[in-house]
Amino acid sequence: MTETAPVIHWFRRDLRLSDNLALHAALESGAKVIPLFIFDPAILKSPSTGAPRLSFLIKGLQAIDAQLRDYGTRLLIRHGDPVKVLTDLAQETATAAVFANRDYTPFARERDQAVAEALNVPLRSFDDAIVIAPDDMLKPDGTPFLVYSPYMKHWKKQPKPALSEVEARAGQFHDLSGLDTPDIPTLADLGFSETIAVPEASEKEAQYRLKEFINQHIYVYAEERNRLVTDPFADPRPIGPSVLSPYLRLGMLSPRQTYWAAREAYERADHKAGQDSVTKWVDELIWREFYMTILFHFPHAARYNFRREYDALQWRHAPDEFDAWMHGQTGYPVVDAAMRQLNAVGWLPNRARMIVASFLSKDLLIDWREGERYFMQGLIDGDPANNNGGWQWTAGTGTDAQPYFRIFNPVSQSQKFDPEGEYIRRWVPELRDVPARHIHTPWEMDTPPRAYPRRIVEHEMARERTLAAFGAIKKERES
Repeated sequence: MTETAPVIHWFRRDLRLSDNLALHAALESGAKVIPLFIFDPAILKSPSTGAPRLSFLIKGLQAIDAQLRDYGTRLLIRHGDPVKVLTDLAQETATAAVFANRDYTPFARERDQAVAEALNVPLRSFDDAIVIAPDDMLKPDGTPFLVYSPYMKHWKKQPKPALSEVEARAGQFHDLSGLDTPDIPTLADLGFSETIAVPEASEKEAQYRLKEFINQHIYVYAEERNRLVTDPFADPRPIGPSVLSPYLRLGMLSPRQTYWAAREAYERADHKAGQDSVTKWVDELIWREFYMTILFHFPHAARYNFRREYDALQWRHAPDEFDAWMHGQTGYPVVDAAMRQLNAVGWLPNRARMIVASFLSKDLLIDWREGERYFMQGLIDGDPANNNGGWQWTAGTGTDAQPYFRIFNPVSQSQKFDPEGEYIRRWVPELRDVPARHIHTPWEMDTPPRAYPRRIVEHEMARERTLAAFGAIKKERES
């Protein structure tokens, strides 16, 4: 590598300057760095891409561009197939290498393989989006873990990488004056319409939210994590879920930063309940890595049931019922509140995700892939691995899945996790004046609210229908 040959850092899901392994390796290479982001038409045209997450991404790009300008450069934007963009840019700038952090989805792995084969310079990749790489999380016999609990125990025994302390400095970036440097596009430029107002998206905001959660709420996380938070991005932040998933999804926060922050919180805890609560939050971070590892080792799960015997399951084609589910018009208050929250803010508490996923896949017996796709379109934190893993867990078709005979009762879930109906009243205004004794079952009122829809299905009937459908698969396997 000559002193004058620059290198490219290809930003993907790592929109931060701190603890960014590929970027820091590029900065330490001694070459001037070209910071690049590519808008890939294949992603923009994907049915899994929606305006909310794209809007959040654009905000994140604007933030990192502003950071880079402090160092005398800017974020170079390109549009097109990454293979052509990178080969052209590498030739134009006489690039010596391309640095990027690994992504573990089937699409990303195929894309990166094509890029590596096309480039005439090395593509240097790093395990940045996960604390422990999928290749390093194997059983003693060399096979992947299929169950969370042993995966989690093995994960906790592994040494954890320290934070990278490399800091960017002025003068470390390549002079972009000779290159075409278009502005970061708007949603409209990309062919999308604004649907919701997304929260602040930046490395600074992510660090602020992490610090606030670690200093205030992590010690009650275990008892409050299932809270149905009505306004997740309010300030002050609500007690309950950490609401850090959007920042982890696009890498405005690194998984190592969250892990080591939790370790510090554990050491500061002055009682066992607080330590147990911190541990519970770390367990949820490990679930994230478990699903990323599963998709890495079993790429078929991105499109098919992980447990292929369920490919024979007779899902129902019920477009009217699916439409009612999407728009929060099922007649079940907690389901409708959750779906309306998703459509309004692009985020859901995990408990709400499980409730609505169970309702679609078990009460309505509609293919989980339809719900998975809708979530990816609407969630600002929509992650291919975690979204897929969560849906297949709920549907009973995945690895380490909830047994098919465990079917959430939307009424009892509502009563347990929203006892006073606060969440329902926030998102279903038609029920705002319904007394607490009927807020979960408005159909039992002498005069139900006219503006609120009737139930589209009776839960007990639906439960028996689903048990029969899954039972038929089990009977077929045993015969």
